[in-house]
Amino acid sequence: MSASKTVSKGSVNSTTIVTDDVDESSKPEFIYGGPFIKVEKPSPIIDTATPFNLELQGTFKKSFAYYSLKERLPVILTKIIDYLSREGAKIKSTHGASDEDIRSYIQYVTKLKNDLVTNKQYDLLTVDTPEARRWNQWIEALDIKHYFTNVWVFTECYVYRRLREGCELSKTLKNFDPFADQKQKSFEGSLELMCIVADKLVNMLSKSDKDKCKSDFVTLLKLCLWANKCDLSLSSGEQVFLNGNNADGKATASNIIDPFQMILDFKDKLLVDDTSKIVDQVTSKAEAMMKNLEAPASAVDGAISSPPETPAAEATDVPCPTKMTSPQHVMFDIVCDNAGYELFADLCLAHFLISQGIVQKIRFHVKNIPWFVSDVTPVDFKWVIDSCLKASYRREVPQQPTEAAEGEVPPEPEPPRVISADNLRALAEQWTKYVDEGTFVVLHDDFWTSPHVYRDMKRHAPSLYRQLQYAVALLFKGDLNYRKLLCEKNVPPTSGLEAALQGFLPAPVIAVRTVKADLICGLPKGKWDQLNALDDKWMQKGDFGVIQYCGKVEPLKVADRPCDQYGDVCRGAGCGPRTDM
Repeated sequence: MSASKTVSKGSVNSTTIVTDDVDESSKPEFIYGGPFIKVEKPSPIIDTATPFNLELQGTFKKSFAYYSLKERLPVILTKIIDYLSREGAKIKSTHGASDEDIRSYIQYVTKLKNDLVTNKQYDLLTVDTPEARRWNQWIEALDIKHYFTNVWVFTECYVYRRLREGCELSKTLKNFDPFADQKQKSFEGSLELMCIVADKLVNMLSKSDKDKCKSDFVTLLKLCLWANKCDLSLSSGEQVFLNGNNADGKATASNIIDPFQMILDFKDKLLVDDTSKIVDQVTSKAEAMMKNLEAPASAVDGAISSPPETPAAEATDVPCPTKMTSPQHVMFDIVCDNAGYELFADLCLAHFLISQGIVQKIRFHVKNIPWFVSDVTPVDFKWVIDSCLKASYRREVPQQPTEAAEGEVPPEPEPPRVISADNLRALAEQWTKYVDEGTFVVLHDDFWTSPHVYRDMKRHAPSLYRQLQYAVALLFKGDLNYRKLLCEKNVPPTSGLEAALQGFLPAPVIAVRTVKADLICGLPKGKWDQLNALDDKWMQKGDFGVIQYCGKVEPLKVADRPCDQYGDVCRGAGCGPRTDM
């Protein structure tokens, strides 16, 4: 690929890729017939959308991958530079950093941005950790090592991994999250929505009959879907508001944004709705697993299973995970996406599943480093619950007066509706207990911040794949997870989810995602063409969503390799107390 330069048009949104710093035609190898004959070279950038059955990459000029690499990622990096410059004093105070630490990180991010927009080759990581060495092996194994011409997901993950390396190279910024301020502001901007949801959720938690339980389960799945609209990566770090009567989507003094009403309002924007199937099959499978666990003194793979009521922290030693062929608890896994309001919605669904007795344990899989601006880290998970626990919010909203019929006395005005954080704090108190007792388990594996698609999990992270096999179902949230589920391939939009997963079948898969990248599967015939005719950018805006299900699973059998906790030597029947199995 030829060298490039960046042309600024006075705005962080106008970064443009312009080839050539050096006139290639002046070089000897390009001179044919004399130095005055210029030779046209083929460009790697093709003026088309991503063809079907090819991986997404920045070489297709009409693709969202090209737009993202050319516009969105440079803006995100520029905002980090601006934040470091503007809030340097606060960062120094919080982390004990020096002016030189801040300058060094600014220079690091500036070079990263320049390398991206000029389509340089990837640099190797310079930190010396096992995870960084694996990254370097993956980079060196690539046939194409340029930002735009390699697969999009690899480049995006590489950029965020490099952002982390810039902190790792600093003595004082090792715990610095360049996106923390944006995530916290997003949470604060969604506080009223969380109060409204909390008020309704408390009425869903008491044991209910089968029909109401199913209806509430469906509702909470859809709440989790539309909460996925709050993606700071898509908006390049700008706050995302859901809906409302005013221009920017914020609540005003007289209107209320009701997330449950949004579910009804967005009914036609839910392109694939497998919620009824999900509830039926997850509930049935959970019931079958529960009966197996409750069997008196039932020996499971050589160990007595813990009674359902026994807290995980007090559970007896479980068998070696490589030898187990049955789970020790009925578990539901959530592979998280965004922090803030979306994580709050995930916690609400998790609370419901526990309170209704559908499952015994929820495992939340989060990123171990700051990722894609707003993705959940362990720090974010704790911060969201703590912030809900300390929330202070109260607003009185005037009720719309009821019009009286002609000749009748107007009715007395209704008292204003009060929106407060009382129930939100009560929920957070219970979530804190769930975390403490092991009912909610927060897990983070390096694989989630690797560039690999999920089809390759068994090869690169076999222990994680086996861990997922014990779940009654896996709920994958958001667009990045969806892209990795579909192997970053632009499959024909009518392809089924099972085929698109390409063999990734550890447990039943639930994909919940608002559409923010131009790949999708499972659409009815003709729907994709219809939406394209109305708006050729519909797949980039997050206005449409899918809730999809694949129930096919790979049988859980004795593993053919040892648990990675013990290397080549397995301790046999007792691997010590664990809370994640």
